[in-house]
Amino acid sequence: MAIVKMKKFKLFALEKDRKALLKELQKFDYVHFIKTSNEENEDLKEVELPENINLLKEKSQKVKWMKNFLLKLFPKEAKEEISNSSTEHLLFVQIEQQADKYDFNKDYKILDRISKEIETNKEEIINLEIRRKEIDSWRNIKEPIENLKAFKTAKVFLGTVPKKSFETLKDSVRNFDKVYVEEISQDSTMINLMVLGSKLEEKELRNQLKTHSFTELNFDFKGTFEEEFERIKLREEEIKKADSKLKNTAERLLKVIPKLEVQDNYLDNLLLRENIVSNFKKTDTVDVIEGYIPANMEYEFQKLITRISSRNSFLEISDVDKDNPEVPILLKNSGLTGLFASITQMYALPRYNEIDPTPILSIFYWVFFGMMVADFAYGLILCLVSGIALIVGSFSETTRKFLKFFFALSFSTMIWGLLYGSAFGDLIKLPTQVLDSSKDFMSILILSVIFGAVHLVIGLAIKAYILIKNGHFMDAIYDVFLWYLTLASLIMLILAGKFGFSDFTKNILLICTLIGMLGIVAFGARDAETLVGRIGGGIYSLYGITSYIGDFVSYLRLMALGLAGGFIAVAINIIVKMLVSGGILGIILGVIVFAFGQSFNIFLSFLSAYVHTSRLMYVEFFSKFYEGGGKAFKKFRI
Repeated sequence: MAIVKMKKFKLFALEKDRKALLKELQKFDYVHFIKTSNEENEDLKEVELPENINLLKEKSQKVKWMKNFLLKLFPKEAKEEISNSSTEHLLFVQIEQQADKYDFNKDYKILDRISKEIETNKEEIINLEIRRKEIDSWRNIKEPIENLKAFKTAKVFLGTVPKKSFETLKDSVRNFDKVYVEEISQDSTMINLMVLGSKLEEKELRNQLKTHSFTELNFDFKGTFEEEFERIKLREEEIKKADSKLKNTAERLLKVIPKLEVQDNYLDNLLLRENIVSNFKKTDTVDVIEGYIPANMEYEFQKLITRISSRNSFLEISDVDKDNPEVPILLKNSGLTGLFASITQMYALPRYNEIDPTPILSIFYWVFFGMMVADFAYGLILCLVSGIALIVGSFSETTRKFLKFFFALSFSTMIWGLLYGSAFGDLIKLPTQVLDSSKDFMSILILSVIFGAVHLVIGLAIKAYILIKNGHFMDAIYDVFLWYLTLASLIMLILAGKFGFSDFTKNILLICTLIGMLGIVAFGARDAETLVGRIGGGIYSLYGITSYIGDFVSYLRLMALGLAGGFIAVAINIIVKMLVSGGILGIILGVIVFAFGQSFNIFLSFLSAYVHTSRLMYVEFFSKFYEGGGKAFKKFRI
């Protein structure tokens, strides 16, 4: 990958050509508009948004609602339709043509009516369920409700009372001459009661019942509770049938999802065209437009402007200021390197005066990830799962890139698994073993440190390259060469005894170390305004040598995670062997433990490798040269 070279343009075009121009620029796609400044001419006016913008927003919202409503009703079928009707393969012109052929308003009215009726039915079903549960608890009363209300001298109270108040309520109503209390039903907290009393004592009896938290219920239907219960069930069935018919009608509209996808894309692009004018400035008749285009498309862009404006425009294209943080960033993807672009972009896009670190990152990421998992069987499983998914599955471009990313990493995992001789831990000993994780601790540790040293050296080398590329040769000497000198001399001095260096060589290394350190102190804060500030800042820069020690230690995770995953796999195998020796039941349990344990370890190993490899890139590697913070190039098309 690389950062695409940019050109800045300033266009003066007639206002009457605006619509045609924007439509053609949207076909062109690779245009990044910026807010036009009026520093050169303060008389320039803002371009107002078109009057039809709200109507377009309303149309767009309707189309999106239709898609979401069908997704809600038929999740599986609608997702399949959306997946099969991707607009990625369609040309811009085809989308415009197909959108004109389909008027979605008729289908919108149908779905809107269905949605409202389903919502109304849903509310009624909820109310009916509450009502049915309430009636169900009174079904022991076999008399029609109107008969209970027809007594001339007696009054019937139907209601609920808390369980804790029931006994005291019964005791209190014994003071009345003519009262009958019957328990109809109960639940965990409440009792449903029928209380029969004289109408002459109705008022006093009601007050007495209230004092014991009795809640009277009034039923406004005719017939028995059983009949009312059946009527409610019948109504529920009617509503369910009505809902089924509504869904069948809506299901027939699944076939319009491809048209809705096209319409959605078309309206989004149309809204983008209408909204983008807020970036422009104008006179009474001329629009002033500024933006960026890829440098390799300059000739094509000029041709387009000339063709649309019939030479009634003025176009100025200039080189960009490489140090301007506003220059948009467009990365050029290619091959395997492009699979690792998401790792860089997850951190930050590079600035225009930097380089895209993805090609270097991809090599180290591939190696480090495999070393952290280091199991042939795990890598093979990842290879098969991601490979089959890519062949069989129908995924978006983003998901396919993600699967390809892990497919590529599976090979690194298998290679390191072969080197470690590991397949499901020690379950299968591979004849390709070069390093034994149970014995060669120091060899693996040294290898991890060597990888870390190479990683850091390359990070500093990239920093030197960026500084030299941007014309800061002396900064490369101060910020990179002095560190190379200091770190290399210091490491060689520490290892002098191991390599048997002579005293003369040791003295040379000591002098080189001191020169490097003094250089860092002298030039580490060369931008400071005072001598004290410069020396203090230089000493602080030299203190940064401790961070390099931390960096080297960080690379030990290459060893630690690989060994940890291997030891967990071995522990699972030990447990399985113990279980298998216990007969048929032990074999069954052993298979379950093996499948679950190894699956969990696979997940844990891949997750840890993904996170910790990313950390080595972001914290140890990027901190040496990468500032990031670039703004993404926004294409003029959805």
